[in-house]
Amino acid sequence: MLNSLQHTPLWVYGIFVLLCYYGIKALSPSHVGKTSMLIMPPILLGWSLYSLNLTVNPQLSAGCWAVALLLGCLTALVIYPRKGMALDAQQSGLIVPGTAKTLVLYLLFFAVNYYFGYQGSVHPQLNGTLQIVLLKASASGFVCGLFCGRSVKYYRVLSALRTRHPQMTTG
Repeated sequence: MLNSLQHTPLWVYGIFVLLCYYGIKALSPSHVGKTSMLIMPPILLGWSLYSLNLTVNPQLSAGCWAVALLLGCLTALVIYPRKGMALDAQQSGLIVPGTAKTLVLYLLFFAVNYYFGYQGSVHPQLNGTLQIVLLKASASGFVCGLFCGRSVKYYRVLSALRTRHPQMTTG
């Protein structure tokens, strides 16, 4: 284990620190803008699809990814409660209460990617096996689903709150 940590590139530690920073920052109330709710899911979906290995069994890989994505979305819709969310002053985003779930989500994302990177460098012969390909597709789909489901939940809450509290016009 220590050997693998010693041979990890420095940029990986930088990403880890960055994810920890944003995860710890999410422990206190934060602002989530409409733009990030709309932009992040397509970016993550594209990245996740791009990372799929469709050489071994494309239909099975894509199917595992899609089922895991759906499960991740549904999980996010359940674990991120609506309670405590409020419109920001401009009614263009949400003030979200602090939660440790975001930190856990970021660390899960990092751990999954680190594990597969480690396995790929230590056991490259396993990268092309059906089991690893399906495990990667499922993990990628689930984590992507968690992020996307969270954005969908936040956007739905934002829309509902804006409908209930239409902007007041001056004049």
